[in-house]
Amino acid sequence: MSATTTTTTTAPGTQQFPGNCTLEMALKTIVDVYHRYSIREGHVDLLSYNEFKTLLKEQAPAFLEVCDRNRRGYLRKLFEETDLNKDKEVTFEEFTIVLAKLTDDAHRISHKDDRCGPDKD
Repeated sequence: MSATTTTTTTAPGTQQFPGNCTLEMALKTIVDVYHRYSIREGHVDLLSYNEFKTLLKEQAPAFLEVCDRNRRGYLRKLFEETDLNKDKEVTFEEFTIVLAKLTDDAHRISHKDDRCGPDKD
């Protein structure tokens, strides 16, 4: 008699992410926030400038309030720098550039470091 091995397969389209790990749940939240804004106009998985601006103003006000980031034109410049292929929309992959900036800012806050240091932007 041979031992049988049971393999669990997942149907295509079935999501298995995230698990119960804190980081995976945080990543899911980031994706959910991105989608909450990307569905407002145009393509459902791209951020227009207006969606990008609204997302950051509503979800990252502390980031925008320091280092002169609330100056006129900052969000437009950040959007243009983030839009790597210059199609006037930001993909989630392109948005990860902004996430890195937000994460760095949060890390600086946690250490009570100067948020406007050498790599502030």
